[in-house]
Amino acid sequence: MSRRSGQWLVAYDIADPKRLARVHRLLVAWALPAQYSVFLLVATRESVGVLVGELARLVHPRQDDVRIFRLEPGWQRSLGANTLPRGVLALFDRLAASPAPLRRPGPGSRRRAG
Repeated sequence: MSRRSGQWLVAYDIADPKRLARVHRLLVAWALPAQYSVFLLVATRESVGVLVGELARLVHPRQDDVRIFRLEPGWQRSLGANTLPRGVLALFDRLAASPAPLRRPGPGSRRRAG
């Protein structure tokens, strides 16, 4: 399996507010929020598979909708108000072209205030 990172678009429509909050928190840990319920992700196919598994435990199969699309490298177009800071999409291009896979921080990487 390829270890090369790619760009992904993740969008969701979650019916229950509690599930919505959980899905949002999970995606914020993995990806960059682009718009309400739309995220940009740079990850390998293997990492996306891990994310799908985590999402599957949170969403209701008949009430919720989560979609993940692979984006063609270097192809982004925007019309209207820009919701991302200038250069963010170019940064995503460079990250996706990187030979080293990006990894989500492990559970021990965040220290809790105590």
